[in-house]
Amino acid sequence: ALVVSDDSRRFLQYVFPELRVYRLHYGIDPTVFHYQPHKKRQIAFMPRRNREDVRQVVNALNYKGSLEGFELVGIDGKSENETAAMLQDSLIFLSFGRVEGFGLPPAEAMACGCIVVGFHGMGGREFFEREHCYPVPQGDIMAFVQTVERVIETAERDPRLLAEQGRRAAAFINDNYSLAQEENDIIRFWTDAAAAEQVLRQG
Repeated sequence: ALVVSDDSRRFLQYVFPELRVYRLHYGIDPTVFHYQPHKKRQIAFMPRRNREDVRQVVNALNYKGSLEGFELVGIDGKSENETAAMLQDSLIFLSFGRVEGFGLPPAEAMACGCIVVGFHGMGGREFFEREHCYPVPQGDIMAFVQTVERVIETAERDPRLLAEQGRRAAAFINDNYSLAQEENDIIRFWTDAAAAEQVLRQG
């Protein structure tokens, strides 16, 4: 079996202990999703992911006036290059993923230097480290709202702190989810699969 996260690998290995499970690391193209230090006062999110959670978080932030001075932009129906450009302009990205195999959007946002706030969707736990982003307990709407408010306060009080965090997050993604790593994982999987097939034929 070939999976795209440590979360999926642990699950399959637990349920099927005799199954050979291979991990594929998604490669994030650095020519598209690359770090940009200069950010607008902009918060990006994907409105089609968990619409009810999106509605509650956005409405709560708007009602409390917490987004004053920031533009909230939904990424929907955009090309890969358009999505990357919006992420590169955005200081913050809101992640609403639930039950994700990996969680590519927040990883791409980190690659662009966004401060990611929100849910890891299980599959994203491996890169939702507190030194890189602001994880929120899955499904906790109040914690989500409060965390966004805290990040906005930090942006006002100490923007250099967030800028450095965004730079470190981008470096982490670039180091751990490269195209070369993805290629190596694919080659290893198919090489081992071909070898196993040959053994079966000879047996």
